[in-house]
Amino acid sequence: MITLENVTYRYRPEERPALLNVSINIKRGEAVCVMGANGSGKSTFAKLLAGLIKTEQGRYRLNLPDDCAIPVGLLFQNPDNQIIALTIEKEIAFALENQGIAQEEMEKRIEAVIAAMGIGHLRGRLTSELSTGEKQRLSLASLLVARPPVLVLDEPSSYLDKEGKELFNSQLEKIRKENPQLTLVHVTQYPQTAGMYERLIVFSGGRIEADGKPDEILADNDLCIRCGLKFDAMSHKEISLPDFGSSNSDDKQIETIELKRLSFDYPDGKTLIKNLNATFHRKEISAVVGPSGSGKSTLLMLLCSLLKPDSGELNFLSNSAELLNRAETKGKITAALQQPERQFFLNSCQEEVKFGPENLGMKLDNKQLEALFHLSGLSYEQFKLRDPLMLSLGEKRRLAFSAILAISPEFLIFDEPTCALDPEGVGRFILLAESLKKAGMGVIIITHDQQLVEKLADRILSLDGRGNYRLMSRTAPVAAQ
Repeated sequence: MITLENVTYRYRPEERPALLNVSINIKRGEAVCVMGANGSGKSTFAKLLAGLIKTEQGRYRLNLPDDCAIPVGLLFQNPDNQIIALTIEKEIAFALENQGIAQEEMEKRIEAVIAAMGIGHLRGRLTSELSTGEKQRLSLASLLVARPPVLVLDEPSSYLDKEGKELFNSQLEKIRKENPQLTLVHVTQYPQTAGMYERLIVFSGGRIEADGKPDEILADNDLCIRCGLKFDAMSHKEISLPDFGSSNSDDKQIETIELKRLSFDYPDGKTLIKNLNATFHRKEISAVVGPSGSGKSTLLMLLCSLLKPDSGELNFLSNSAELLNRAETKGKITAALQQPERQFFLNSCQEEVKFGPENLGMKLDNKQLEALFHLSGLSYEQFKLRDPLMLSLGEKRRLAFSAILAISPEFLIFDEPTCALDPEGVGRFILLAESLKKAGMGVIIITHDQQLVEKLADRILSLDGRGNYRLMSRTAPVAAQ
């Protein structure tokens, strides 16, 4: 059904191929899992299957009936790349309208997929107001309602909370049972997801490195380490942070971020944060958890002064308990956003990393830049001149880490830091977070990854999206409201 014969593709003539001499055959009704390190060619492969890019050389064939309205349904890594309508009903209806589906049938299918994906509570809200996890659930619904014969899912559960993952898996299983002819290609970073499939294809450097049974491939330790499917803990026991000095001209360091009865409502009246009392300390790793849309990313915006609270206090205290003003906190708090491309705006990766320090009056030489790239697992020579927006999502996330570390902040906030990272990248981030804590920085991690929380967090702030919260230490609850 799907055939690639010696396919090569590159995004720019001067860059190395994203796909190189790829040959593969996928049968009708087959379900295939695809894995590989960040930048290995997985997402390029997904785009090629969906017809969004054309081969540079080689041949791609998709054997389907000529009257197939939507032959391939593709879910992008970033849901913002495919949401076009203002409301969830309009977004889900778009594909059906393009197929000329009768109104009565359209309404029936829309209602069914809204119920199946558990997004009925999003009715009436603008799509632009949804959290990333909510947008991903909506994108999944918009894709599934069209019932294409080929589904290509690029990290479909990366931004989903536990409930969203369970709903997606059950819905996908149901669809496959109802339509045994459905051909499914599932791109993932999770070995446990690969174990649910009979066939696993592993990409490395644009080539197919392995193709076979998941348990056999994942049992090959050398192969998995070489292809980024496992983290080699023996050769990466710790990460040494370079000392670039401080961006701050005074000695008033932020010791504590203090929230007192902090509240925030969006213009539509939705209350996400209400009377929140919490503290974040240097030399600690704090985790912020909660379901999609519970206010986790909103809290990041408040901490970084990108949003202003409606009421309450947000205080920054020095080690002598002195209250610091906003000017005194400049360059001391920074964040890697959930969607890293939202903080990129320059032409090359090295310009992105240099911008923050230069904006604060610091200059980085090539040796320092190389060290910052290395911290996040990127090759300076390979990536320094590349366009940040042309990177894979995992590579963008790594670049964002380098960019925020470049300004030597005192508090770092990471929003879903392991989303789209390969296992090597996840292991590297864990070591990085531990090194930052050891170096005396404050680390705040916003995440759905419970294993990450259990591994790293000294304290946990849990939000429920209705204005309620709970504070916990590693061992016992601290406070609840």
